[in-house]
Amino acid sequence: MFELNHELLTLLRNQLQSFPFHNLAQLLNKETLNGGTCFDHALKLRSELVGRGFEATLHEAEVCLTGDKSHRLVRVVLPNEVAFLDTGSGWPTLYQANLKDVEYENTTAGIHFRIIREQDYLLIKRYEGLKWRDMNRISVAKQNEESILAKFPNRYLKPLPYSNELRLSWLQNEQFHRISGFNLALYESGKPCQECSLTPSELISYVHAHFPELTPDLTMYLKSIN
Repeated sequence: MFELNHELLTLLRNQLQSFPFHNLAQLLNKETLNGGTCFDHALKLRSELVGRGFEATLHEAEVCLTGDKSHRLVRVVLPNEVAFLDTGSGWPTLYQANLKDVEYENTTAGIHFRIIREQDYLLIKRYEGLKWRDMNRISVAKQNEESILAKFPNRYLKPLPYSNELRLSWLQNEQFHRISGFNLALYESGKPCQECSLTPSELISYVHAHFPELTPDLTMYLKSIN
């Protein structure tokens, strides 16, 4: 059985709390001050890991919804084991996907994830409603990092599942905030998910309270769709 690395767990939690997942850079075709999509998350996480002495490289995975190998995460080599870390799915993925466990589950903020070993792949599932939904399929073979990095400048040329609508999410202690368009969902362990619709001004105020540095870009985006 795989033994969780608590240093990695702390790094994952810190990034999910301080570096929000969002697609503002894609929607505005400009860089933003904090956060981003999976590629931005993978680059930041890899940098943090390497800075702490870990052997970490970029990795690609299949997005089960589209079948495209367009999801980026990080492969890290541990003593006697390899793990795959992901903070850029738009969900609170605190798991350490590994090759030792045939199947195991992880729960964060009341959201359940299941990791299943399938021959040369790891299948990541999320429990949604009354069924498990396939999220990503990760090849366990080491990949060429240079070829992955070469795709960074053109990462938004191909449409993504959220290309035409705002996505913004982050972990805050034991709560997970997820914004889709103007809809806010708040997840917390032991409580039912709370959902509501926000007006543009409410959306700006809500985001400003957590990540004020994103307010100018969010305001620019909202003006562009009015």
